[in-house]
Amino acid sequence: MKLSANLGFLFSDLPLAARIHAAHQAGFDAVEFHDQPQSTPQGPVLQALAQTGLGVIALNTHMGATLGRAALSQAEFAGDLDAAIAAATALGAGAIHITAGIGGQPEVYLAALTRALAQTQCPILIEPICPQAMPGYHLGSLAQAEAILAQLAHPRLKLMFDWYHIATMEGVAAALAHLERLAPYIGHMQLARIQDRGDPVPDQMPELPALLRCARDAGIRVVGLEYRPTLPAKTTVAQLRSLIAAL
Repeated sequence: MKLSANLGFLFSDLPLAARIHAAHQAGFDAVEFHDQPQSTPQGPVLQALAQTGLGVIALNTHMGATLGRAALSQAEFAGDLDAAIAAATALGAGAIHITAGIGGQPEVYLAALTRALAQTQCPILIEPICPQAMPGYHLGSLAQAEAILAQLAHPRLKLMFDWYHIATMEGVAAALAHLERLAPYIGHMQLARIQDRGDPVPDQMPELPALLRCARDAGIRVVGLEYRPTLPAKTTVAQLRSLIAAL
């Protein structure tokens, strides 16, 4: 199981290319972005990726003040999508996460997802985000995300299973059951401590062995670490690698 550094959260005091080098030095296998590549010169980013050998798991469409615009405006989202596809193509990203935004309309969001699936062959991710973290976010429950997956029924439309959000909404036991049940529909998984989105380390996450075992058995091969660090990233990576090796 590989570990990916979310560079929207980790090493955020550094320029983007330097974050990639920091992720490599900390022992990560890959990186994932929020919407930085669309607003950052890509030459240094491409150079850092080549120098470190790290791949890009996924990147987001534009977030901004509304945390995305897919559910808000078809016209604005069209530009966001074009920029995300261009960045994903240039950087070799494995998937594009369509950020829905605060508020919005269901039919606008469905149209945005349909547009994204038509414009790129890249897998498209949708992520239910808990109200505790983002009040009013358009995709605010796992049930809503499942309904969209069923309605569009497209093989490249996948679920971003963020443990922090899902377990906050559903509870640990139910979230583990959902992870197992939804395995065929999960395109990426992200990890952080439930209580405060902190470091995902064994002594602070008693559910972590069961969670990683379930993820492994579900066929998940890459876990993205999207958390607010208090420990050195190298320490967190080392502890997770030891736990994974012992499963």
